[in-house]
Formats: sequence, structure tokens, C-alpha cells
Amino acid sequence: MSLTTSSTEVPAVQLRGIWLRLGRDAVLRGLDLDVQAGEAVTLLGRNGAGKSTLLRLIASALSSTRGEGRIFGYDLNDRRAVRDHIHLLGHDLGLYPDLTPRENLAFALKMHAQVGNIDTALERADLTRAAERRVRFLSAGMKKRLALTRLALLSRPLILVDEPFANLDAEGRELAIALMGQAKAAGSTLIVAAHEPELSLRVAPRALVLEDGQLLEHGRPLEHRQPGEKA
Repeated sequence: MSLTTSSTEVPAVQLRGIWLRLGRDAVLRGLDLDVQAGEAVTLLGRNGAGKSTLLRLIASALSSTRGEGRIFGYDLNDRRAVRDHIHLLGHDLGLYPDLTPRENLAFALKMHAQVGNIDTALERADLTRAAERRVRFLSAGMKKRLALTRLALLSRPLILVDEPFANLDAEGRELAIALMGQAKAAGSTLIVAAHEPELSLRVAPRALVLEDGQLLEHGRPLEHRQPGEKA
């Protein structure tokens, strides 16, 4: 089935027949995916299944070997347009180590021409006392909370999160759920790759499994859905 943008509500993600090879290995094998605007999806799969690779492909950080895709109607090859709609929070948190948490958030808002209450965001993440310390001196958990805070503060149209609960204690994991929920409530589409489905499904209830380079839903191959159809 070919991609379409004829719907009045353009899907957030449409992938068709995506193959991606890294060296001799085919990580993605004819993969199809539809995610509607405002939907929240949990991406599951064993270590090495290709979850991070799929997120990076959707973010236009990787190019497919074969197949086609659109993000909010924009071809994946139109990287500038695609990246204008996406926030990817991967294993590299994308923080500036020589800036403070306050400066990191202020810079992110300025770069995206947005406004937000930085003091409130820092207080919610329990980062107020660390607000003026350089990020390089923060613990792994504090850095993760800061990156998640930035994610919620920006509320980009499509948010891709890779292992949001890594390096977080129980309180931090609840904060991660709350911040992703905040972005979802603001209208963002979420795709969350996680090893903790019992946590991620609380905010992203549609579960997909990446297995042998393809996506399965409820144990069956993912069926094509026209834009606007219910999952």
C-alpha cells in the first residue's frame, strides 16, 4: 500500500516497506507502521531487535535501504521539515554539559521560539537546588530528569523516547510518566521504546513488538490502517 496524505488529519507517522541494513545485517525487514496524530505507542522488543534504530530512522537520523515514509505528510528524505516536528530523546540526552539546567532549558526554548515557565519545570523535577550547577557535575539520574523536563517543556508534535526509565529511581520513573503524560496532554504524539512495559503502557497504551525486523500488534503482523482509522 502506498503512502497517502489525502486525509484532512495527516498521520504523524507512515512507513511502508522499510528495509534498513547495517553492514551485512538487515535490522528492519519490510516494516510498515501507522501512528495517528495524538496517539501514544509503546515499542517493545528484545535487546538488539532494532528499537533504537527505528526511532532514529523516524527522526531522520538514519536513512532506509529501501521503502518510503512520511512524518506529518513530509517525506523522510526532507530532513529539515521532519526535524522541525520531532524531539528525539535517546541514549545521548543532548544536554550541554557546560551550561546549567536553567540555561539548557532556556536555550531549548529560544531555539524553538517557545516560551515556558522554567522555574516551575525545575521545581517539578526536583532540580531547583541544582539549577545553577553545570550539567557535567550532575548525577545520571538528575541529567535524565532534566532531559525529560525539556521534552515536556517543548511539547514537540512528535516525541520519540528511548528507554525513558533508565538511570531513574522509583520517584524518577513516576516523574518520567508524568512528564510524558504532560506532553501527550498538550497534543504531542509519543513513541516510547522501553523495557518496562508496565510503566510505559500507563502513558502509551498501544503496544507494538519489534520482532525479526517487523512490527507486530497483539501478536499478529501489523495491519495497514487508513489515516483516521482506530488502532
